[in-house]
Formats: sequence, structure tokens, C-alpha cells
Amino acid sequence: MKLIRAIFKTVKYSFRLLYRSSGLLILAYLLLRLMSTTLPLLSTYILRELLNRLTLFEPMLQDLLFYIGSYIIVLVILQASRSSMTLCISTFISKAENRYTCDLMEKLDKLPLSFIDSSRGKDLIDEVIHLKTIAANFPNLTVQVFADLAAFIMAFVTLASFHPGFSIIILVLAVPGVLCQFHFRKKADMLRRMTAPDVRKFSYYRWMLTDPWPAKDVRMYDLTGPIKERYDTEKDIYRRANKKLDRKKVCLAMVTELIIRSAEIAFSVFVVLKAIAGEIGVGDMALYTGFAVSLTQSFQNVAGTVLLGIIRTAQNMKYVFEFLEIDIPEEEKGENNEVNNEIDMEEKDGENNKINNEKRKLDTFESLVFDNVYFEYPLSGKYVLSGVSFTLNRGDKLSLVGVNGSGKTTIVKLMLGLYEVESGQILINGYPMSDYDISDVRRLFSVLFQNFVQYPLTLRENVALSDLSRIDDDIEIGRALEQSGIYGDIRPKLHNGLDSYMTRRFDDRGTELSKGQWQKVALSRAYFKNAPVIIFDEPSASLDAEAEDRIFKNFVELSGNKTGIMISHRISAARMSNRIIVLDGGRIVESGTHEELVALGGLYARLYNLQKEKYMVTEK
Repeated sequence: MKLIRAIFKTVKYSFRLLYRSSGLLILAYLLLRLMSTTLPLLSTYILRELLNRLTLFEPMLQDLLFYIGSYIIVLVILQASRSSMTLCISTFISKAENRYTCDLMEKLDKLPLSFIDSSRGKDLIDEVIHLKTIAANFPNLTVQVFADLAAFIMAFVTLASFHPGFSIIILVLAVPGVLCQFHFRKKADMLRRMTAPDVRKFSYYRWMLTDPWPAKDVRMYDLTGPIKERYDTEKDIYRRANKKLDRKKVCLAMVTELIIRSAEIAFSVFVVLKAIAGEIGVGDMALYTGFAVSLTQSFQNVAGTVLLGIIRTAQNMKYVFEFLEIDIPEEEKGENNEVNNEIDMEEKDGENNKINNEKRKLDTFESLVFDNVYFEYPLSGKYVLSGVSFTLNRGDKLSLVGVNGSGKTTIVKLMLGLYEVESGQILINGYPMSDYDISDVRRLFSVLFQNFVQYPLTLRENVALSDLSRIDDDIEIGRALEQSGIYGDIRPKLHNGLDSYMTRRFDDRGTELSKGQWQKVALSRAYFKNAPVIIFDEPSASLDAEAEDRIFKNFVELSGNKTGIMISHRISAARMSNRIIVLDGGRIVESGTHEELVALGGLYARLYNLQKEKYMVTEK
């Protein structure tokens, strides 16, 4: 019963996916599938009538021409319908895969990073991505089963009306072939999982030999020979394991094939003897022998599709449904978990829309408050932030200081709603962050992350990704590039101005940048957004001294009522802020201005003096 429910749920989802992606194309497909199934049977009946009339003593030419013409027309239509159906299937599978991928991206966008970062989340997402083609092809499998079933029933009924015994024998002897196919499919799945580490290894070695990224090391250290040897070794392990299974599969397939064909041969001899005895016509002989083959083939198709396609797909689709029905990860507690798990997907989407419509409007930034915030990353078992409380008002310039792992970047991630707090709350303009639509919250911030992304897109796109609505504003894009100090350096190298590609991944004329230049591009992206709050997370990590000085000056000179947050290992940079928060072990241990903290003689003063002495020694 559980399996039947899973199959019906999969059918409902897959056909809904097909309808959403392809619309009325599904009707054309059903018509073509019907024609592809029934026309071969019709051609067989026409051929029987033609052959029976040819054996008459004085056949009528008019009848012969009619059946010959009909037979040719049916064959032409059959070929056209099969070609059209193949194109139709390819089209709707492609569209369904695209719709599936869009649904996946939309769902991922709504999930907190705490779930995506967890082992469970990564495994589930990988499995859902793997099932894309399987889910898109499921409607085709379902319709194919019914089409093959119809062909099987017609063939069985026809043969049974002629000779019930032989029809049963042919059917029974086809069973071993189906069981053999099912057995080896299971073995192949088991082997795929067992050899997964070998596949990853030889795939990685192949990447080392073919990808431009490691090419410098491979050539520098003359690694081609050793890496190729490792590739061959790992590939050979995988090849031998599959060869052993294939050998067994071929041997058993030959045995089952002989069993099936022996029944068909015996039946064909029986039919020929009947024709020689004059009990049936030549056309009947052709019909029954053809239907014997059709009976075996359609039975194998139905059984194989049901066992290897529909049932396995329905069992695997549980991962897709589990993913789509997630609202809050298991580690996030709250009453909504129990309620949402009882709501159907469509009802859930409607409820979420209703909630989003009731969110508070957020057009300006006045203040942000961390109120006794606790947070730990999934499965870490350790709080990264423990009871953090502070207030950030409009116009403040705040620096977050502390050693690695003290929780500085985590605070920024929580501000942006990338993760949800374990306990405590974050208030924006006096209201909990959850009262606002998360998109409105993120529009308040412009961020240069420490681990910035190097997009192999055009320079225009690299900058305007922070606000695509202004992607055609060349003046503002140029201003952001000038502000970061990158435009003058790379402008002579751009073969197509702002529309030049960065890297040569998509264009051989693309511009390659150093890590420091890439960071300046990322900085331009942050400037271009022109948000009321700008955040720099280790902005000088890959920059030279001149570029670093420009960033710190820009941080101080943020115009009007803009708010700035700076995370930097350069303690001297914190002097430019009107407030400094010092973190240690996920707790705020000190807070104040640079002068106040130096006078306090605590952690901040120790870090500042260590760096000060380092620079003094360097200058000497």
C-alpha cells in the first residue's frame, strides 16, 4: 500500500511538472503515443488480408492495390508519428528538466544556509539534482506502460483465440528474461555505489590532466606520467569490476533469450504446419507469428518498465518530496514545524504567500539590535556566538575586531538572514527581523565578503550583480570601478569595454585578473549597490597598500547617513570607526572607541600593540 501511494504521488507530481512546463504539448504526445502503439497492429492486420488474398486462385487486382496502398500509407504514418513522438519526448523532457531546476533553485533560495551547510542538506540536495532527468521522464514511462500493456492485451487475446496453450507457454517462458534483467539492474546499482570512490578518484586525476587550472603544476613538476598512471590504475579497477558483472549478464541473457526464442520457434513451426494443412491462410500465419514476437516484447517492456522504471523512480522520488516539503530544518525549533508538516505542498505555498503579504514594509534603515544572540553552525556542537548584544544606529561606523574564529563574520551572516539565530533575537528598526520579508532586509546591506566570488561573466555583469535593475547604467558602473581603484588598471586590457568577459572561460579574448584585482571588482560590486549599510569583511586581504588605504578612506567618507561595518585583522583600521566591538570566543569582551580600548589595556590593546611593534620592526 505504501508503494502504491508513492507511485500515485509520483504520477501526480510528474504530470503536474510536465503540464507546467509544456502545457498542451502533452496532448500531442499522448496522440502520437497512441498512433505509435496501434498502427503496427493495424499494419499487421492489413498484411494478413493482403497475403490471404494473394493466395486466392484468382485474386482481385482492385483489392490487392487497396491493401498494398493502405499498408504503405500506414507504414509512412507510423514512421512519421514515431519521429514526431521522439522529438516531442525530447522537447517536453528538456522543458520539464528546466522547470524542475527552476523549482529547485527557488526552493534553495528560501532555505537557510544552516540547512544547506548540514550533511543531511548536502546529501539531500545532491540526490534531488541527480533525480532531475528521472522525474522529467516519468510521464513518458507511465504512458509507455499503458501503451505496451494495450499491445500485450491485443497480442495475447489474438493468440489465445487461436491457441490458448501456446500463448500461455510463450508468456511463462518470457518471465526469466524479465527477472534476469531486474536482478542485474540491482547488481549494477550496488556496483555503482561500491565503485563510487574509484570513480571519484579517476575523475579527479582526469581533471588534473585536462583542466587549465592545475596545468601549471602538472607541467612544472612533470606530473603527466605519474598522474596518468594513477588514472589508468583506478580506471582499470572500475573497468574490471564492471567487466565481471557484464560477463555474467551476457551469459544469463543468452540462456533466457534461447528459452524465449525456443517457444517462438516451436509456435512458428506449429503455425506453418497449420498453414500447410490448409487450416489457416498465409496471412494468418504471418499474423500469429508476428503477434507471438509482439506478445513477448510487450510483456518484457511492461514488466521491465514497471520494475526498473516506475517502482524504482517512485521509491527514489521520496527524496524530492522530502526536499520540497521542507520549511524549517530539523535543527530549527518552533511550532511551525508540526503545523507545516501536515499541510499539502500547494496549501503550503498559499500560506507562505499570505504570510509574505502581511510582512512589514522596510524602506529605510534606522537601527539594528542584537539582543542576547546565541548561534551554532549545524552539527558543530559548539556556540560560535554566546549572548552577543549590541546596537548599530544609522550613520555609525562600527569595527568588529578579534582573532580568527571569534565570530566576526558570523555576525554579518546573521544580519543578512543567511542563518537563523538559535536563541535571542535580531531587531531592525525596533522590530524582529522575521517581521520583514528577507529580500527587503538584504536590500539594506551591501557586502564585500572575505571569500568573494570570481564570476567568469562580463565586467558589467560582475559589478551590476548587486543591482541588476541598473545594469545598463554605464556611468554608475564606471564610478564604482573608479572608486575601488581597478578601472584604470584593467581598462586598456578590455577588448570590449564593460562588456568584456573576465577570464577566458567563455571568450578567448577574456581578461585574466590577479586575486587582488578580483577583490577590487568585488569591492566595486559592493559600492555599486549603494545600500544604506555597507559591510567590509577583511577587505584588504588581497590588496596592496595603496588599495588598502583607499578602502579605509572610503569607509570613513561614506556620505550622509550611511552606516558602515568593518571586519579587519588590521587593528589600525579600527581607529577610523566611532565604535569598536572586540570579540573573543563568541562573546563581546570589550566595546568602545580606539582610545578607550587602548587605555583599557585589554585584548584590543594587546592586539594593537603586537601589530604596532610588527610594523615598527618592518620599518627598521
